Amino acid sequence: MAEVEIGQGKPGSKLDLALSIIAVGIAVFYIWTALYGQFEAIVQRSPLFISALVFVFLFGKSGRGWALAYNAVLALLSVVAGIYIVLRAPEIAERIAIGTPLDLTVGSIMILLVLEAVRRTMGLALPILALIFILYALFGPIMPGVLRHAGLGFDMVVTFSALGTDGIYGLPLQVVTSVIIMFMLFSALLRTGGADVFFTEFPHALLGGTRGGPAKMAVVASSLFGSLSGSTVANVTATGMITIPLMKSTGYKPEMAAAIEAAASTGGQIMPPILGVTAFVMADMLGVSYWSIAIAALIPAVLWYVGLFAVVDFEAAKRGLKGLPRNMLPSIKKSLAQGWFLIIPMAVLIYLLASGWSPSKSVLISIGIIILVTFFSKSMRMTPRKLFSGLSEGIKGMAMITVVCALAGMVVWLINMSGLGMTIPFLLVDISRGNQLVLLLLAMIFSVLLSMGLITVAVYIFLAVLVAPTLVQMGVPLLAAHLFIFYYGAMASITPPVALAAYAGAAIAKCDPMKAGWISWKIALPIFFVPFFFVYQPALIMQGPPGEIVLAAVTAIIGVVAFAAMLEGYFFENANVLQRLLFGAGGLALIYPGLVTDLIGLAAIGIPIVYQFVHKRRAEASLAVEGRHLEGSPEAHD
Repeated sequence: MAEVEIGQGKPGSKLDLALSIIAVGIAVFYIWTALYGQFEAIVQRSPLFISALVFVFLFGKSGRGWALAYNAVLALLSVVAGIYIVLRAPEIAERIAIGTPLDLTVGSIMILLVLEAVRRTMGLALPILALIFILYALFGPIMPGVLRHAGLGFDMVVTFSALGTDGIYGLPLQVVTSVIIMFMLFSALLRTGGADVFFTEFPHALLGGTRGGPAKMAVVASSLFGSLSGSTVANVTATGMITIPLMKSTGYKPEMAAAIEAAASTGGQIMPPILGVTAFVMADMLGVSYWSIAIAALIPAVLWYVGLFAVVDFEAAKRGLKGLPRNMLPSIKKSLAQGWFLIIPMAVLIYLLASGWSPSKSVLISIGIIILVTFFSKSMRMTPRKLFSGLSEGIKGMAMITVVCALAGMVVWLINMSGLGMTIPFLLVDISRGNQLVLLLLAMIFSVLLSMGLITVAVYIFLAVLVAPTLVQMGVPLLAAHLFIFYYGAMASITPPVALAAYAGAAIAKCDPMKAGWISWKIALPIFFVPFFFVYQPALIMQGPPGEIVLAAVTAIIGVVAFAAMLEGYFFENANVLQRLLFGAGGLALIYPGLVTDLIGLAAIGIPIVYQFVHKRRAEASLAVEGRHLEGSPEAHD
């Protein structure tokens, strides 16, 4: 089970050119509708959806002869079925759940096409899960106990799942075609303009010479790139090709290098301003502004990267790992001069979103800024060829997200209509015996298990339907509940046995993927408990008086650093068992907001910190005295 990026056809081939032209045409269509208004739902959502199926079938697998013919047939069926649904949409809507034999045939074909497209891009897990929900919807009357329901007829399942705006063409695809697509085009054009190089080279120049420099570079580069990417694996692949070999060259073991990149890339999915594009799905589901989601996610995201940065630094210090020599580093001044202006479009985007502009209009203006600022750099100038390439790659890069969200929309409809969306909360509450902490533990486990092998945006959609309502029912604030499941859903990417991000990093590092998975999970432990804490103390998600929020953020940052010291067994020097226990207990107390816990935490970590500081200073002084003694000895003069 593995996430597969949609590849390219043979560069320069007629097929590649034809599909690139189609992709650019679709990009122009959505830019036009962002400017002048959207069409009816099915019409608006179909171009991207149909093209995504075509790209998956023609690019997702290479082959000759029968294999190529089979892929071409699937692509043709996608186009024919898609056009049929668009043309017949008004008539189908009038009949509600009564489909003609031709309607049901086309709908069934479309469901099978989506299942196959998701299988090719994401592996078997999600299609099998979808088939289970389809069978559950059809055979409800024979289900045992609380799982029994009246059952949905075949006509109803096919009609609503594939032909209307409730299933495949439902809310997830709506968000993809109205908001996410614009951000993916922005991201693709930013990369085409050279942002991927700048986001990697500048941290390299800035941090590469410090202890563990390449690892710190990976943390910073992945935080910048990851927020714009809807796929953790894509983030690992994009930045890891540079950072992982550099980490290995400075002494990091391959498993550790892969794990650091995987953990850093996973954090990008919860990093504002974009949160791996999931923020916009969450905003639509909750009926709140995008900006409120981004603000609430800020402190947990900062804690993720501070904790990871601390782990990297302590690991380097403990093992005596040095940074790269200055002659191997790019010039900070030159790196900044060559790409600083690429920060402007991102700054403009954040400003516009914060000012209340719609996401699509904010992105359109920011895309214009990209074209403008790159004009003054000959190497990064957005030429017509680059613009064509950026728009084409943006649409092709949407293929996986689009087909997964289409299937997610169908599954969400099946869950709601079969009553399973009410049954699972009932079961979770019953198992937890009404205890909120036990329920949170169950929700955490359920979120991680259900999320294994899925991309983050699909993870969130499923968990928002299956788990979040239970948490809200048990008194967890709405925003905290959704951020809780989102956080742990994202962590599935580095949680064995199916840690896709770690496996992608291991493939680059050429090491044991399972070892990399366990290490990536371990180094993320400093922030593993944060969602529990922001449920009980919402200051960590920016809820409350400003002073309380600032205090909670500062003490939590100190706490994750202390917990990282416990994990690595190092602060100023190697820590013994008692010191590690004090760092761990004190770190957790500091992460949990509250004056009493903060004082306890500071006292606990203060003991090993002061002891190590004094002990190290005495050891250094002793070495200095011994060195002077040796210099003054007769043997030294001889």
